[in-house]
Amino acid sequence: MRSTPAPRARPQRRVPAWVIALSGLVVLAIGGYLAWGLITGGLPTSVPSCSWPLRVRGPATSEQSGLIRCYLRALASRDSGGLLAVADTANTPIRITSAAFAHASDAGAGTATATVVPNPDDDANVLVTIAFADGARQSVSMDLANPESGHSWRLLIGTPVGPSGPPPAKRSP
Repeated sequence: MRSTPAPRARPQRRVPAWVIALSGLVVLAIGGYLAWGLITGGLPTSVPSCSWPLRVRGPATSEQSGLIRCYLRALASRDSGGLLAVADTANTPIRITSAAFAHASDAGAGTATATVVPNPDDDANVLVTIAFADGARQSVSMDLANPESGHSWRLLIGTPVGPSGPPPAKRSP
């Protein structure tokens, strides 16, 4: 009778402590991100800020001015992702179409002047009128995308996607 040799035991590999620690940090970061999304309802709580030449008139905050700078930079470079970043998508999904770039060449023509006028009836809304260096003008509304955060200013730009507003009324019998 022939005996077969016993299989060799594989040496156990030890996972380095730094791999376990890094994995734990990733899990905590993802969990924190998801928890923050639940707390804020997924709405923005901060304003993007960019460097772009701009003169500002009116009682604009630095956050509002920074948002307008980001808008002008994205507009001049025809960056649809940049326009989406400054657009108010909290209540209605939007898309950026070619119509959003109507003032792209104006934005790159030189230093624009933005005049910010608060809405006297709604402190979460301002009207921004942009006078481009080449003489063109554009008016756009800016509002707080997240009513829980005074730091969530966004521009009302883009084309709404899908139905907006309440569903149509049903006739009663």
